[in-house]
Amino acid sequence: MKSSAPKNVANPSLYAKAKAKAKAKFDVYPSAYANAYMVKEYKKMGGKYTGAKKAEGGEVNKKFDAKKSDLNKDGRISKYERKRGEAIARNMRTGGSVYMEPRGCGAMMQSKRKQVRVPRG
Repeated sequence: MKSSAPKNVANPSLYAKAKAKAKAKFDVYPSAYANAYMVKEYKKMGGKYTGAKKAEGGEVNKKFDAKKSDLNKDGRISKYERKRGEAIARNMRTGGSVYMEPRGCGAMMQSKRKQVRVPRG
């Protein structure tokens, strides 16, 4: 049984060299470490993979979502939850950080205020 390069490999001869290098380095060849090393070496040698590119990112809903903003899952949106949800939705357009109206110690002490990170879609 002859093992050949996968279909998405652009340069099969270079892939074979990287595979031989990985087999020589590791005692157990079909392993995660050996395969990771083989891919790293193949790319270092200038090898490329063909096929569809991965998607950059999905569409982000930039509107206030009451269902996601209901933190305590009681079916009602408090003033704090609404304010937090609106602030996050507003900043989702650009990505960034939001300072929320503090509760507890943060209401009195500036050092205890927390910054909420808004992930960029």
